[in-house]
Amino acid sequence: MSPREGPARPKFGRIDPYCLMAVLPVLLVAGIIGSLVNVALGLGCAVFAGLIVLFDSWANRPSRVPEEERSRAPRPAEARPQPRRAGPPPAPRTQAARTPAPRGQVPRGQAPRAQPPRGQVPRPQAPRAQAPGGAPYR
Repeated sequence: MSPREGPARPKFGRIDPYCLMAVLPVLLVAGIIGSLVNVALGLGCAVFAGLIVLFDSWANRPSRVPEEERSRAPRPAEARPQPRRAGPPPAPRTQAARTPAPRGQVPRGQAPRAQPPRGQVPRPQAPRAQAPGGAPYR
């Protein structure tokens, strides 16, 4: 049987309530523009809002499949929850349970630190430059 055969498909369907979230502000702007600026411009905005509703109704039209056949169609199996296993629940994972990164590797998200070679003592930092009055420069 061809898709063109069978009962006629309706031209329009139900209007989606979320369509009104687009249409009502456009109608509000159309009323304001029509009353304060130009009536023809306000009517143009109102016609645009009507076209939005018309397109939404056309997009939501019912399919050609009659209700009887739709109810007879096989349905996919419902998702079943996983059965519980016998025994104690698994131990919660904590931060302490994690193993630290091996020496020489940097943990994710951290930059490597500059370290002196082994066997050398780090040099002390030089004192900060002071302004003539004794206060540090800023």
